[in-house]
Amino acid sequence: METWATLHRAHARVMAELSRRLERERGVSVLEHGSLYELNSAPGRHLRMADLAERLGLSPSATTRLADRLEERGWVRRESPPGNRRTINVVITMDGRRAYVRNNRAFSAAVERALSARLSDDEMATLVALLGRLCAEQVSLRGSKPGS
Repeated sequence: METWATLHRAHARVMAELSRRLERERGVSVLEHGSLYELNSAPGRHLRMADLAERLGLSPSATTRLADRLEERGWVRRESPPGNRRTINVVITMDGRRAYVRNNRAFSAAVERALSARLSDDEMATLVALLGRLCAEQVSLRGSKPGS
């Protein structure tokens, strides 16, 4: 439980710091920037609404509200694939791509300031490797990998 609580507190603290800086310096939330990152990085620069929600760790209704805000800014558009009106794709627009590039400089600098002040380069490399292992495979709550 201590591992979970510490990971949660670290995430909350860094996210709060990043949110304050990004909103103050660029007028964009971390979730908005994260959405643009996911969409800009996705094949074809679009994701199904459900996939965007999963990548961001949001509920479908929270993702819809987020997409509404991004659409109001002209950074994304929603579309349905031909012949499938039930699926909604979120597509990053050219304005969204430009906003991502502009905001990413400030975001990257804020991440660097938030983490490098607390961790050495070696510690950062270790943290990236460990978190990458957590992201690589789904692990059951009992600690075993699915299918083992």
